[in-house]
Amino acid sequence: MISIIDLIDIDHVDKLFETRHLFQITNMELTETAPQQAEHFEWLNAVDFYHTYLDIVADRIAALSALDGEVIDERRVEYFSEKLNELRERLYGISYAVSEHIDEIDLESAFGNRLERDLQSIHHCGIRDKIERFEELVNDFRTAFNEFYVRVL
Repeated sequence: MISIIDLIDIDHVDKLFETRHLFQITNMELTETAPQQAEHFEWLNAVDFYHTYLDIVADRIAALSALDGEVIDERRVEYFSEKLNELRERLYGISYAVSEHIDEIDLESAFGNRLERDLQSIHHCGIRDKIERFEELVNDFRTAFNEFYVRVL
Protein backbone atom coordinates (compact mmCIF):
# COMPACT_ATOMS: atom_id res chain seq x y z
CA MET A 1 0.00 0.00 0.00
CA ILE A 2 1.32 3.39 -0.94
CA SER A 3 0.95 6.14 1.62
CA ILE A 4 0.67 9.83 0.93
CA ILE A 5 4.17 10.30 2.28
CA ASP A 6 5.54 8.06 -0.48
CA LEU A 7 3.93 10.25 -3.14
CA ILE A 8 5.51 13.49 -1.90
CA ASP A 9 8.72 14.56 -3.56
CA ILE A 10 10.88 15.42 -0.56
CA ASP A 11 13.26 17.61 -2.61
CA HIS A 12 10.32 19.61 -3.88
CA VAL A 13 8.96 20.05 -0.34
CA ASP A 14 12.34 21.15 0.97
CA LYS A 15 12.66 23.77 -1.77
CA LEU A 16 9.11 24.88 -1.21
CA PHE A 17 9.76 25.17 2.53
CA GLU A 18 12.98 27.12 1.94
CA THR A 19 11.21 29.47 -0.48
CA ARG A 20 8.32 29.96 1.91
CA HIS A 21 10.67 30.52 4.86
CA LEU A 22 12.72 33.01 2.81
CA PHE A 23 9.52 34.86 1.85
CA GLN A 24 8.43 35.00 5.49
CA ILE A 25 11.77 36.43 6.57
CA THR A 26 11.80 38.97 3.72
CA ASN A 27 8.18 39.91 4.32
CA MET A 28 8.82 40.22 8.07
CA GLU A 29 11.86 42.41 7.40
CA LEU A 30 9.78 44.77 5.29
CA THR A 31 6.99 45.01 7.83
CA GLU A 32 9.42 45.43 10.74
CA THR A 33 11.75 48.00 9.23
CA ALA A 34 9.32 50.25 7.31
CA PRO A 35 7.77 51.73 10.48
CA GLN A 36 11.21 51.90 12.10
CA GLN A 37 12.63 53.79 9.14
CA ALA A 38 9.75 56.25 9.31
CA GLU A 39 10.37 56.65 13.01
CA HIS A 40 14.09 57.25 12.36
CA PHE A 41 13.15 60.08 10.00
CA GLU A 42 10.85 61.55 12.67
CA TRP A 43 13.62 61.27 15.26
CA LEU A 44 16.12 63.07 13.06
CA ASN A 45 13.61 65.86 12.47
CA ALA A 46 12.86 66.03 16.20
CA VAL A 47 16.57 66.27 17.04
CA ASP A 48 16.95 69.17 14.59
CA PHE A 49 13.87 70.87 16.02
CA TYR A 50 15.08 70.54 19.61
CA HIS A 51 18.57 71.79 18.73
CA THR A 52 16.96 74.90 17.25
CA TYR A 53 14.57 75.30 20.17
CA LEU A 54 17.35 74.98 22.76
CA ASP A 55 19.42 77.56 20.86
CA ILE A 56 16.47 79.99 21.07
CA VAL A 57 16.12 79.36 24.80
CA ALA A 58 19.87 79.89 25.24
CA ASP A 59 19.54 83.28 23.53
CA ARG A 60 16.67 84.20 25.85
CA ILE A 61 18.63 83.14 28.93
CA ALA A 62 21.60 85.19 27.73
CA ALA A 63 19.28 88.18 27.24
CA LEU A 64 17.93 87.75 30.76
CA SER A 65 21.46 87.52 32.16
CA ALA A 66 22.36 90.75 30.42
CA LEU A 67 19.46 92.65 32.00
CA ASP A 68 20.28 94.79 34.98
CA GLY A 69 17.79 95.36 37.67
CA GLU A 70 16.14 93.98 40.73
CA VAL A 71 13.39 92.31 38.71
CA ILE A 72 15.71 89.49 37.63
CA ASP A 73 16.09 86.54 39.97
CA GLU A 74 19.65 85.53 39.09
CA ARG A 75 19.31 82.20 40.87
CA ARG A 76 16.38 81.27 38.62
CA VAL A 77 18.31 82.35 35.52
CA GLU A 78 21.23 80.18 36.64
CA TYR A 79 18.83 77.29 37.34
CA PHE A 80 17.38 77.50 33.81
CA SER A 81 20.86 77.78 32.36
CA GLU A 82 21.90 74.57 34.12
CA LYS A 83 18.73 72.78 33.05
CA LEU A 84 19.32 73.92 29.49
CA ASN A 85 22.83 72.44 29.58
CA GLU A 86 21.43 69.15 30.92
CA LEU A 87 18.85 69.06 28.12
CA ARG A 88 21.53 69.75 25.52
CA GLU A 89 23.68 66.92 26.84
CA ARG A 90 20.71 64.55 26.69
CA LEU A 91 19.90 65.71 23.17
CA TYR A 92 23.48 65.14 22.01
CA GLY A 93 23.32 61.64 23.49
CA ILE A 94 20.04 60.95 21.71
CA SER A 95 21.39 62.34 18.46
CA TYR A 96 24.42 60.07 18.69
CA ALA A 97 22.28 57.03 19.60
CA VAL A 98 19.93 57.62 16.65
CA SER A 99 22.81 58.02 14.20
CA GLU A 100 24.56 54.94 15.56
CA HIS A 101 21.33 52.93 15.38
CA ILE A 102 20.67 53.95 11.78
CA ASP A 103 24.24 53.01 10.86
CA GLU A 104 23.82 49.60 12.53
CA ILE A 105 20.69 48.90 10.53
CA ASP A 106 22.34 50.05 7.29
CA LEU A 107 25.24 47.68 7.90
CA GLU A 108 23.02 44.74 8.79
CA SER A 109 22.11 42.70 5.74
CA ALA A 110 18.48 41.85 5.12
CA PHE A 111 19.15 38.22 5.95
CA GLY A 112 21.27 38.77 9.04
CA ASN A 113 21.22 36.94 12.28
CA ARG A 114 17.82 36.97 14.02
CA LEU A 115 19.49 37.67 17.37
CA GLU A 116 21.12 40.79 15.92
CA ARG A 117 17.75 41.96 14.58
CA ASP A 118 16.21 41.38 18.00
CA LEU A 119 18.98 43.39 19.64
CA GLN A 120 18.45 46.19 17.12
CA SER A 121 14.73 46.13 17.86
CA ILE A 122 15.44 46.39 21.59
CA HIS A 123 17.90 49.22 20.91
CA HIS A 124 15.23 50.91 18.77
CA CYS A 125 12.68 50.72 21.60
CA GLY A 126 15.27 52.05 24.05
CA ILE A 127 15.90 55.08 21.86
CA ARG A 128 12.15 55.64 21.54
CA ASP A 129 11.88 55.64 25.34
CA LYS A 130 14.78 58.12 25.62
CA ILE A 131 13.12 60.46 23.14
CA GLU A 132 9.75 60.26 24.87
CA ARG A 133 11.40 60.99 28.23
CA PHE A 134 13.35 63.86 26.68
CA GLU A 135 10.16 65.37 25.27
CA GLU A 136 8.55 65.20 28.71
CA LEU A 137 11.56 66.97 30.25
CA VAL A 138 11.55 69.65 27.53
CA ASN A 139 7.83 70.26 28.00
CA ASP A 140 8.26 70.66 31.76
CA PHE A 141 11.23 72.96 31.19
CA ARG A 142 9.34 74.96 28.56
CA THR A 143 6.37 75.52 30.87
CA ALA A 144 8.50 76.64 33.80
CA PHE A 145 10.80 78.80 31.70
CA ASN A 146 7.98 80.50 29.80
CA GLU A 147 6.21 81.36 33.06
CA PHE A 148 9.42 82.88 34.42
CA TYR A 149 10.26 84.66 31.16
CA VAL A 150 6.81 86.25 30.85
CA ARG A 151 6.93 87.48 34.48
CA VAL A 152 10.33 89.07 33.96
CA LEU A 153 9.42 90.82 30.73
